[in-house]
Amino acid sequence: MSKQELLQQYKNDVNNLRKCAKELNFSDKEITKIFKQCFNELDHENPKPPRNSGNAQKYATTILKIFFIFTLVSTCIYILLNVHQPTSSLVLRNVQGLIYPGLKILRFLSVPIIRKYPSLTGLYDESCLVENPYFYVSDMECWPCENVHSVMDLTGFDNHSLYQSGTPYIIKTQQKEVFFEDLKQLYVDNKGVFDKEANYIKSTNSSVSSLGELFEFGVQSSTHVTWRINKMSPGRLIRQLFPRPPIISEWSGQSIERFIIMDAPNATPYVLPNPECSYVILTQGMGERTIILKPSRECGDVCRTVSVVLKPSYMLWYNWWYWRPISLPNSPESSITYLSSYC
Repeated sequence: MSKQELLQQYKNDVNNLRKCAKELNFSDKEITKIFKQCFNELDHENPKPPRNSGNAQKYATTILKIFFIFTLVSTCIYILLNVHQPTSSLVLRNVQGLIYPGLKILRFLSVPIIRKYPSLTGLYDESCLVENPYFYVSDMECWPCENVHSVMDLTGFDNHSLYQSGTPYIIKTQQKEVFFEDLKQLYVDNKGVFDKEANYIKSTNSSVSSLGELFEFGVQSSTHVTWRINKMSPGRLIRQLFPRPPIISEWSGQSIERFIIMDAPNATPYVLPNPECSYVILTQGMGERTIILKPSRECGDVCRTVSVVLKPSYMLWYNWWYWRPISLPNSPESSITYLSSYC
């Protein structure tokens, strides 16, 4: 049946229902009310789809198509650039001239953002913005830590070949003890430099979030503070208290990044940070700390955990490719530790 014929049959059925209702002495008003109740029940049993559902489905389909096309085009371009050498050479030849203008435009566009959020300029000095927690070297050689059963004391040892090996060791230096008051005085004398270029600290005490608060309240109870320095000017100032270790060759380059770690007597254990360079020197300024050297994930099957007590003026050398150090309290007094790295 056609649509017009179905509509006419529907009208005839409605008229027949009205006639039957009138024969049963129903008024027109009552008949209309009955029809409305029937239509309401039908609406509840078969609710109408929302008007926007069709549009949302169209948008979702369009987004999926765009994503599929983008993925397909990106895959094709990647294959062409890495497999087809003539195409790769052609693209590199034409793109190299656009790198500098493109970066110049990008920097010009970022100026309004930097003006509104000036703190973002601190990211310029970061070598890595986001660290990959899943980084793993599958074929790393672990011979530097494989036969290590303890941390050696090489104080007075003249064979400098061991100094640059992968074996961890400690050595007593001419480092003077560095007390909290020494750091505070250095900060007061150079407050402008430190507040501008090295004011970043991490603290377990919520009331200590800046250098000013740190040197005002001190390190008390179970507070642990890590002061990170990654600029040249404050780094030179810190060298007044922690000079370059004598065992480091003049040809070795020191990383700009360094840490001053302050712990109260009841501070909880923590994992030491991994700096930019792999050769790490841990110098104890005051107090004592127990340093546990756990093998890295790559070498955990062949190397064992060792530990050492780091006393004032002692220096611990290790390579963070093979070791993940944990610092624990070892005395009833506060502790100051200086961490630097060399490449």
